[in-house]
Amino acid sequence: MPKMSACSDSKEADLAHKTTLTLYSPRPWQVFQRQSMRTGKVLIDGRLADRADVVEVKFTGRSAGGALDGRWRRAKLDRASRAFRLSAQLPAGGWYSLEVRARVGGETVASARAEKFGVGEVFVTAGQSNSTSCGQFPTKQRSGMVSAFNGTQWKTATDPMWGAYDLIGVSPTELIVYAGGSPWLSFGDAMYKRYGVPIGVAVTGQGGSSVLQWQPGEDVFAWMMTRIWQLGAGGFRAVLWHQGESDCEMPPGQYCEKLARVIEASRAEGGWAIPWSVAKVSYRGPDLPRLDSMRVEFDAIWESGIALAGPDTDTLGGDNRDDDGKGVHFSPKGLRAHGRMWANVIAKWLGKP
Repeated sequence: MPKMSACSDSKEADLAHKTTLTLYSPRPWQVFQRQSMRTGKVLIDGRLADRADVVEVKFTGRSAGGALDGRWRRAKLDRASRAFRLSAQLPAGGWYSLEVRARVGGETVASARAEKFGVGEVFVTAGQSNSTSCGQFPTKQRSGMVSAFNGTQWKTATDPMWGAYDLIGVSPTELIVYAGGSPWLSFGDAMYKRYGVPIGVAVTGQGGSSVLQWQPGEDVFAWMMTRIWQLGAGGFRAVLWHQGESDCEMPPGQYCEKLARVIEASRAEGGWAIPWSVAKVSYRGPDLPRLDSMRVEFDAIWESGIALAGPDTDTLGGDNRDDDGKGVHFSPKGLRAHGRMWANVIAKWLGKP
C-alpha cells in the first residue's frame, strides 16, 4: 500500500507540474455586492493551459452565520477553450478563501488558490476634493475589512485612496496635494461595525471640479462611468456624491438641473437604476460655513426623488477642518466624522443588518 500511495503522489505531482491553471476571479481583497442582506454571488472565472475532465472549487472561511460548508462544487468547463466559470451563491461575509482544482481521471492536474475576498457592500464615490484624498493627513482603517478598487485591481484600502481622477495626468508637485486623507476608511469601518460584512470603495472624484466638468461627454464623467461599467449592473450599492463648493455662485436652479443630468445619464449609460446619495455641501470656510442659496439646490435634488439624501457636511466646522479650522478640507477628526455621517445616512435606507 505505501508503494501505491507514493506512486500515486508522484504521478499527481508530475501531472500538476505539466498543467497550468490561471484564475481571473475572484481577486485578493475583492468585494462582491450582496443581492440580499444575507447572500451574494461570487464569480469564479479562469482558464486551463491543457485539457481536464472536470474543474472543482471549494470555499472556506466564516460568514456572520458561521463557517462555510467547504464542499467541492463543479464549475462549468468549456472543453474547446478550456475556460471555466461558476457563479456561486455565498453567505454575506468574509474574508473567504477559494481552492480550485482541475482533474483528469480522478487525478489533480492543476490547482490554484484565491485569498481574502468576500460578499458585502460596494460603493462608487464621486465629486470634488472632499470626496477624494485631500484631507489634512492620511488616516488608517481599523477593521481590516475595507477594500479599494481602482478599475484593474483591488487592495486593502489605505489613504490616499487610489482610483480617483485626481491621480491621472498630474505632475509630481500636484500629486502631493492629493496625498492626504479621505472619509472612506472611517466610512468603511463604520459600515463593517454595523453590518459585519466587507466594504468595497471605488473612488472616482476630481479635486476642485465643478458639476459642469461632470456632464455627460466630459472626461471626469467618462472616468466615473468606466468604474461603473467595470463593476457591472448591480455590482455596487450606490454612488455617493460629495461636491458643490466650486458651484456656489451658479444661478438659482442651475446646479440642481446639472446634477440631475449627471445622475440620469449615469443610469442610462450604466443600463440600470443606479441609486445615488447626494451630500449637502456649501461650506466655504469659517466665515461662510453655509450658503442657503446653494443648500436649497440640494433640497430640490432630494425632494425630486432623483437622489437620496446624503449627509449635511456643512455642520462639520471648527476643528473638523484643516488649517486649524480655517480650511475647507477636513482634519483627521473631520474625516472620521464625515465617514460616520455617510454610514449613518446609508443605514437609514439600507436597513437593519
